[in-house]
Amino acid sequence: MEKYYLPGKDSWHNFDVVGEAYREAQVTAALGRRPRLDEEIEEVFEALLVPEPDNPHDANAVSVRVNGHVIGYLDRGAAQVYKPIFHRIAASGMVATTAARIWAVVRESWEDDRRARFFSNVRIYLPEPHQILPLNNHNQANVAVLPWGGALQVTGENSHFSHLFNYLPENGEGLVILTMHKLVQTLKNGTEKHLVEVRLDGERVGQLTSATSNHYLPTIAHAADIGKELGIWAKIKGSGLAAELVIQGARATELNDEWLNTMPTFPPLAPEAAVYNVPPAFTGDLPTRRDPRAAQSVSGLRSAPTNNSSAAPFVKTNPKLPKGHVIVTEKDRRYSPLTHRVGGVAMIIIAVIVGAVLAAIPLIGPVLFIGCLVLGIMGNIRSRKLAAVLERERSIPEMRL
Repeated sequence: MEKYYLPGKDSWHNFDVVGEAYREAQVTAALGRRPRLDEEIEEVFEALLVPEPDNPHDANAVSVRVNGHVIGYLDRGAAQVYKPIFHRIAASGMVATTAARIWAVVRESWEDDRRARFFSNVRIYLPEPHQILPLNNHNQANVAVLPWGGALQVTGENSHFSHLFNYLPENGEGLVILTMHKLVQTLKNGTEKHLVEVRLDGERVGQLTSATSNHYLPTIAHAADIGKELGIWAKIKGSGLAAELVIQGARATELNDEWLNTMPTFPPLAPEAAVYNVPPAFTGDLPTRRDPRAAQSVSGLRSAPTNNSSAAPFVKTNPKLPKGHVIVTEKDRRYSPLTHRVGGVAMIIIAVIVGAVLAAIPLIGPVLFIGCLVLGIMGNIRSRKLAAVLERERSIPEMRL
């Protein structure tokens, strides 16, 4: 199956995958080995985002797969939002492809010195929904689209607003694919100036400055030599009054020989539709740890929130919290135990700094300083308790997608 690489800077792993903590076998298989005690492994892999319309738990489910292993899922809210996009890609005979950072470590258990525990975290690069598919997909069969690169402004696009307006989405921002063409301008003294003209579906929508053009002219010439047009991703942004274009493509000095030799053309996408024909993809791959009481806890099924916090539906037992009960919200679960501990220390530091400033106030300064210090200590205590609860939750058998 052909890969559809998500546009953007895929070295920025901005999205937390869920359910990876319950897939020890799958994560270690994707890594190639299990970490030794206290050894931290952190590696970046190519990951496939595979929609699973036949998933018995959630027809919107999108699994994250590395080296053929399901290592987690998009949370349920995100899967619902991204469903039309990934279903369209799958219906086009492709699979959405991105980068995943896998972190794993094995630590001694604080509950049982004789047992080591496996911890893992998976983050992927996932653009905003409106920055994955181009708003135009016409006549791209012979267009080789440059790999994503730094942002550069197109000039003169305001003169072509009547054409650009037809592509502006409702939210005012999206992606298009432009084609790049050599433009020769003859100056009054007879000298020629070589620039780059950009077109949107065959119609001129602006040009690049002389300095910017020099970054792309060699690649345009190379594409022409092998009978192709050069395409480039561009962000389009605007309103009913104006629009602007910002190109995002690798410069000639940034391209590798493999891409220059193949210059892959942009794959055709299935037309937009309300429903897409997506092949079944559910593997039945279950988490490493499974709660034997899961089948009896139908009422425990719940949906994950929309913000990267938990997996698609899962059965959760009621763990006995450690001493010093603290209520853990879904917002708290978005962050790792280590993040909560670091945050607690930061609260004390901030409290001391703010308190020192307030201490200079006559009469009430010392009281304010003590108050700030108390708040910082209380915040630190709560953060440590949250970290302990989250660590304990991870040690309790749960079943997630």
